[in-house]
Amino acid sequence: MVSIKRVAAVAAVAMAGLTACAGTDSASSAVPGAAPSEGGGSGVLAKAPVAAAADILPGSTMEKIKQRGELIVGGSLDAPLLSQQNPATGEVEGFDADLGKALAKYIIGQPKVKIVNAASETREALLSNGTVDVVFQTYTITPERAEQVSFAGPYYSSGLSIAVKKGTTGISSPQDLNGKTVIAGANTPAIPEIKKLAPQAKIITFGGDPECVQALKQDRGVAYVQDETLLVADAKKDPELQVVTKPFTQDPYGIGLKHADDQFKSFVNDWLKKIQANGVWQDIWKNSLGTVVQGEAPTPPEIGSVPGS
Repeated sequence: MVSIKRVAAVAAVAMAGLTACAGTDSASSAVPGAAPSEGGGSGVLAKAPVAAAADILPGSTMEKIKQRGELIVGGSLDAPLLSQQNPATGEVEGFDADLGKALAKYIIGQPKVKIVNAASETREALLSNGTVDVVFQTYTITPERAEQVSFAGPYYSSGLSIAVKKGTTGISSPQDLNGKTVIAGANTPAIPEIKKLAPQAKIITFGGDPECVQALKQDRGVAYVQDETLLVADAKKDPELQVVTKPFTQDPYGIGLKHADDQFKSFVNDWLKKIQANGVWQDIWKNSLGTVVQGEAPTPPEIGSVPGS
């Protein structure tokens, strides 16, 4: 998945390779680019479940994590609303970050997480060599990737969404773009999707996300179609923007696990079902992506519903 790179780029937060000193975790310096994170996202983890002792099987990955006393997550430190380090507190916050804390609480009893800064080209290696236990990083599930790693989930489905200038009315679906001037990035998947779903729309393109955002603010188009993860980062930075639709294409994110660890995969999938059923997943979404995206929390994708999961 390239969207994390794109989100990181627009965030312009130079934290790659950062070693945070939040908390008292003396082991955090053992892994370059690692940040301890124990917060609860303003109470969203209060009702997060803890696994029964019988679920932590002897010799399992779960047991090793519990004995270690922290979950090591491959993730990001600079992805707004997903997994970004708060410079004031040192806390890593966002949708992916809080899900990692919830999983740590399920295994350990406390949301103790160490985040190792990962990149799209290093995630498989970090899992295979045991540097990290899991990857939470908008990691799109594909059959090709599933030959190298296992995926729990999907836990979230992103895709193309629509942003407008705050206060714009009359746009709540792709079909509402018919007859309107719409902005898209050059050579992006947004262009054929707009043509398919709103064939009467006039599409104007720009080379990159900053140019598209600027064009929207200059009223050169009434809407901007782009991947949701990028749009929410833009809207977080610029209060003039508003994301007005849920994703209308599918980009299923999975939790990366070491290849062929079926026991751990089943355990993580069971945890996902529990936090979706008791509302913790929805609370985490509302506290992060939901602060920018309009409407109620989306329905989580069905676990095991895409090839590779």
